[in-house]
Amino acid sequence: MALAKLTISAVVFTTAFLISTASPIQIQAGFEMLGTVEGKIFVRPIDGPGSDNLTFQDAIATCQAAGYRIATLESKAQNDVVEPYTGGEYGYRWSWIDGIDLQTPDVFFSVNTGKNLTYFSWSPFGTNPTIGKDDYNCIRTSCNAMACGWVDVRCTEKYSVICEIRVAA
Repeated sequence: MALAKLTISAVVFTTAFLISTASPIQIQAGFEMLGTVEGKIFVRPIDGPGSDNLTFQDAIATCQAAGYRIATLESKAQNDVVEPYTGGEYGYRWSWIDGIDLQTPDVFFSVNTGKNLTYFSWSPFGTNPTIGKDDYNCIRTSCNAMACGWVDVRCTEKYSVICEIRVAA
């Protein structure tokens, strides 16, 4: 009988310890969660002043100020989480994502990872990027009535932003 109490006490202590040390990720005020996949949580600024009026540099700074980073979409699954929030019932909130053309032919670079991007989801209704040959050097993701996809645009244009935070595995 005494042994059973000791075992139960140990289990209760372990459970209490795990609960007390867990620290859930908090979504910052002024942001909404879009979803989570592959170890990332995707968020965006809530509608309001400045949430749709950001240059690429402003977008990076907005994410960083909240403890996030601009979203690097590295797979179809990640793209599928954010895509619905850039159009349709969400009011066509075209949004910046990580990716900048550094004037190197056929290369878009990630400001987060320091590496070249390897996954792309270019819009079927836009023109293919002319990397290194124009001033359309940053990537936005967007949807219209016909299709969703990425478009290379001028970094000084103004849109919303998709941010991310990594979660521990």
